[in-house]
Amino acid sequence: MKIILHSLICFLFLFVGTKQLTASPLDLLAQDDTVMVAEILYPPAYDGVGDDDCWQGKTWQSIDQVWIPWGTTMNSGDFSGRYKVVWSRVENLLYFLLEITDDVESDAYVPDGSTADIYNFDMFEVFIDEDKSGGPHVYQTPENAFAYHTFTKFPESGQTTSTFICDDMGSDYRSHFPDFVLRKDGNVATWEFSLIVYNDTYTPSNPEDAMSLLADGKIIGLSLAYNDDDEPEIDPALTQRDNFIGSVAVTEEHYNDHWMIADDFGTIRLIEGDFDGLNTPARNEALSVSVFPNPASGNFNLKMENDYLGEVIVRVIDASGREISTRTESKTSRMHAERHTAPDQAGLYVVQVICGQQVFTEILRVTK
Repeated sequence: MKIILHSLICFLFLFVGTKQLTASPLDLLAQDDTVMVAEILYPPAYDGVGDDDCWQGKTWQSIDQVWIPWGTTMNSGDFSGRYKVVWSRVENLLYFLLEITDDVESDAYVPDGSTADIYNFDMFEVFIDEDKSGGPHVYQTPENAFAYHTFTKFPESGQTTSTFICDDMGSDYRSHFPDFVLRKDGNVATWEFSLIVYNDTYTPSNPEDAMSLLADGKIIGLSLAYNDDDEPEIDPALTQRDNFIGSVAVTEEHYNDHWMIADDFGTIRLIEGDFDGLNTPARNEALSVSVFPNPASGNFNLKMENDYLGEVIVRVIDASGREISTRTESKTSRMHAERHTAPDQAGLYVVQVICGQQVFTEILRVTK
């Protein structure tokens, strides 16, 4: 019996080992089928360290699916990649922490962004489809989705840089990344950056009108990928994309379609924050905060009925994350009411109410 059991264990070990060696991209660990993206209160410090509170407890998502050459695998000694993503209702941004370990660096950066064949150098790519609608997006106006090709000049080990290029078919998308930093430590590169999410009405002439308002439950198409060029190790004059590694599995038929079609993008879902151990429904119930009328035009009212006494801060923030107004009042009784002037421009706004350690947010629609 022991001999049979031992033989069975050996067989299973050999079978699993063989499967790992010959695995196709569809067999490998990809990013979650739907990445649950947590809401945060405070953004990272943008130092490339990744030890901020907003990153703690968040799940790393893998970048390990070899799209080019399709059907191959990567040795972890050559390349490994992973990322985290969170969101902020207050700032209306996505935040990313990207970590790439690579044995050879191939620098594509030049100050004027005119580098030819940038796809042959080391760089990361963010593919995002605001409403997960899929479909073609290259050469589309308005743009249905985005393929951000982003590259930096690698700093010396232990140093950081905030200089970068973001290009797609000649378009300069640096303004879509309000915050950006790269830290280099040996062969590990760590990026921290924020990203504005635009919907499918985006054109270069109307970026502000196309900003999407992030909210709990929102579904977005998202994949990350990395170009890996190993040729400089052989000859510094040689540049070619040796591998293209993504965060989601793709079929052989669509091995390199992300840059033009959004059908195979991964899926993320924004989820409401659980701040300081207080989940949102319980927090909102405890605060008993209401904003009315909603929609509003000239003015809106804020009403609170709870046991909290002390300073109340009310912030009104537009869809781009810009603070429109802030006001501080003293709550001295259980019932507290305030009247506020609505923003001048029609649109969607976030009303944030801060009561000590408790935070309440409400979406206010302003009509004119």
